[in-house]
Amino acid sequence: MSVCKKISLGTAIFLALIVVLRVGIGCHFLYEGLWKMVPANGFSAKGFLGMAKGPTKELYYIMLPDLDGEDRLTIAKAYAVREDGKQEQKDLVGVTLPVIEKQWYDWFGQFLNHYELESDQRKEANQLFNQYITSLREYTLEKQPDIMAFLGSKKRYKESIAFTTDGAEHQKIRDWDRQMTLRREGAALAEEPEKMGENMQLALWNLLTAEQRSFGKLPPITYGANKIPLAGLIIKLPVIKDFATPSRLGFLDLTVTLGLSAIGICLMLGFCNRLAALAGAAFMVNICLSQFPWPTVYPYPPEVVGHSMIFNKDSVEMIALLVLASLPAGRWGGLDWFLWNFAGKRFLNFYGFKKDPLGIDLDTDVPCGVPTETKI
Repeated sequence: MSVCKKISLGTAIFLALIVVLRVGIGCHFLYEGLWKMVPANGFSAKGFLGMAKGPTKELYYIMLPDLDGEDRLTIAKAYAVREDGKQEQKDLVGVTLPVIEKQWYDWFGQFLNHYELESDQRKEANQLFNQYITSLREYTLEKQPDIMAFLGSKKRYKESIAFTTDGAEHQKIRDWDRQMTLRREGAALAEEPEKMGENMQLALWNLLTAEQRSFGKLPPITYGANKIPLAGLIIKLPVIKDFATPSRLGFLDLTVTLGLSAIGICLMLGFCNRLAALAGAAFMVNICLSQFPWPTVYPYPPEVVGHSMIFNKDSVEMIALLVLASLPAGRWGGLDWFLWNFAGKRFLNFYGFKKDPLGIDLDTDVPCGVPTETKI
């Protein structure tokens, strides 16, 4: 007697809902990834991870280079600049920001070598570069009291954090608010010289002829810990060129963007469902840890997002992804059906498995042609 497979109505509804859950979460991930790809939206992981709270916040702060701007705002003595763009050590002329100025000199040297400037162009480029160096030093001299006040406040804040042991609620609030205030001050002080650097690169680019521009753009200037090796080679990769800058922070943003998009596509298509769901759950674990959903952890979530304790919308989505990872949901209305039937079964048979040890038997064997009751 031949045997057929029958699926009850309850099982069919269960399968349909799992597929809808898979596609819905996949759509959410894909849209998040695509939205972050649009430069006009201004996405940066720095904004989110910089607001991390809870016991693991320091781990996320480490991922962000010079988050508070202390390295870029370190002040040192400045010396005279010769016509060839180099410094004359014997003539002290003021103060500068050495982390920023050093990167400018390095980039300008690459600029002169890369574009093979004519003598007149080289002279004009040196004059332009020296003007920006002078502007940087004037800015440092003008803002020196503010920078020193910021660095002093930052030092005192670190010392107070190291010796604070009472754990009082009002102290947590004060510490967080002080940290955010100092971070804004540091970002504001470092922003203007970085804008100068961007304007300098644009002004030097405008000096080039069409033939020289065909050599391609140099990587943009990055500072301190944000700099990565081999930036000149990396920037030529199509994905990097279109969606990211060759820097630590740029690659962090690119990883988040492409990762979310890839997870979303795989979940929607039911392709490598378990792997995609596990990756999505791992991402949501980081979200939950960075925005620790514990009621006593400051800053508290805004009331507009609702109220939660321990479990919030992020942790619920994480659990849903773990459920999807435990089920062969990609075989139900997805491309994993083809992977399973044309490759997965053979792989398991090769290792001696008669059926998928992680699968779920939702079917009932009945004799073909014999009516059966539909069970819910």
